[in-house]
Amino acid sequence: MELNAPAPVDNDGCDVIERVGIESSRLAHTIAEANAVYEIPRTAEAINSNGYMRVALQFPDELLADSSLVSSELQLQAPNARFFTLADTSYGSCCVDEVAAEHYSADLVVHYGRTCLSLTTRIPVLYVFGHEPIDIDDCATKVLAAVGSGANILLLSDVAYMHGIEDIASALRRSGNGGKYGDVAGGSVVTSRITSADCVYKPGGESTDIQAGRSWELPDGQAIGDYTILYIGQESLTLTNVLLTQRSQAVYSYDPRTRVLREEGAKANRHLGRRYYMVQQAKDADVVGIVVGTLAATRYLRVVEALKALLRQAQRKFYVFVVGKLNVAKLANFPEIDAFVLIACPENTLVDSREYFKPIVTPYELHLAITRSKEWTGDYITDFRDLLDELEDSPVLPDEEGEINDDTPHYSMITGKLKQQRRYADARQIAAESDSRSVVAAANKSTEIAQYLGSAGAEYLLNRSFRGLGHDEDGKSGSENEQSPPMLAVEGRSGIARGYDNEPHTFQ
Repeated sequence: MELNAPAPVDNDGCDVIERVGIESSRLAHTIAEANAVYEIPRTAEAINSNGYMRVALQFPDELLADSSLVSSELQLQAPNARFFTLADTSYGSCCVDEVAAEHYSADLVVHYGRTCLSLTTRIPVLYVFGHEPIDIDDCATKVLAAVGSGANILLLSDVAYMHGIEDIASALRRSGNGGKYGDVAGGSVVTSRITSADCVYKPGGESTDIQAGRSWELPDGQAIGDYTILYIGQESLTLTNVLLTQRSQAVYSYDPRTRVLREEGAKANRHLGRRYYMVQQAKDADVVGIVVGTLAATRYLRVVEALKALLRQAQRKFYVFVVGKLNVAKLANFPEIDAFVLIACPENTLVDSREYFKPIVTPYELHLAITRSKEWTGDYITDFRDLLDELEDSPVLPDEEGEINDDTPHYSMITGKLKQQRRYADARQIAAESDSRSVVAAANKSTEIAQYLGSAGAEYLLNRSFRGLGHDEDGKSGSENEQSPPMLAVEGRSGIARGYDNEPHTFQ
């Protein structure tokens, strides 16, 4: 390649055409398999008994191949209802896509496959987890050989294996004396349950005993720290959430597909170390972006308002974004943001942001970073219910004179230097205390906009070398407010960025 040739920063675009998406595999090839795997009779009975007329079937990408077969069979067993399939969800496929369902005036959403088990806020939902095969005897044999005698075991699983969790517990209890919790050579076996798995959840209705996520009941006098967790399923965000939030003796995972049992202790330490590093990055952030990553999980609006109140108390600047599914390019459009906080379901909120330009933390991590009286004890919270209790019980504490005083710099573990925190005033308070004349006067002087209105975006714009046509320093003449005359439109470049038409093409 010659030196005068354009840099090959891109290809000819063929990779977009040849891109391979997520493979969709079929779990059911016959009507009988579809009825068993996707619980079609139970689904049709729930639709007919409740009189639902418009039903949305939400499939993840990996199960879309079965959507036509399931929809056709449901139409036969529930002839009075109309069915339509939802794909390419607004946020994560584990969350119920209430936004897309409301566009078609759905009465019910049937969610298939993996789910974060977040409860909906507007539309009833019926979860269908599916039934993936599992070798009960192989799992029990390997678990007993790994944990030894006298161990207390708490059984958790991916939703696709919930149908076999009681059978695994029974196989483990056969080595002991039985009882309510069972015994494993002196230890107890406790199984988790999903209350939203058995019936239709109706927001604001009669489903008061249904809880989000998984729940379990431990014997009196015992805590989670007395138990070894056995997770049934593949490596997933559910397992990561368990590793971070449950402080148990040990965590083992058994993959029914590969029949491999492994201990997850080292992985949990790596995850916690990475999250602690991101907390330190958020501690140095002056401008925070609140990214709304769900419109379905209950209490998400309360979390948004609680974080806004927390940032106002700490005199940090914040902006609220709704960008749909996250990717690097979307968040790179906001370079003035120092750190993002993602409000999403308990599983999607844990984002590995190493590829992003700025760190993405959870609401609990931002709470740890900003609240001076809060220290990380190793506990981790992703559930909105527990998080709201934390945010309301431990606000940013003022000093002895009743004011937030951030003039004292803190030591940054990221840069190894003292960090002076910037203090942004609340724009609403400034507007209330100032008359319109002073605001207009400040707006006429571009150098004072950021200081007066507390606008981090305006301040960042003033520091850029290019601020748009007609706003360059070289274009000024005469007085400060005099604008340059408009320019005539001229024909620009044509072609693509890797080689415009007026540039030499010296390579193939």
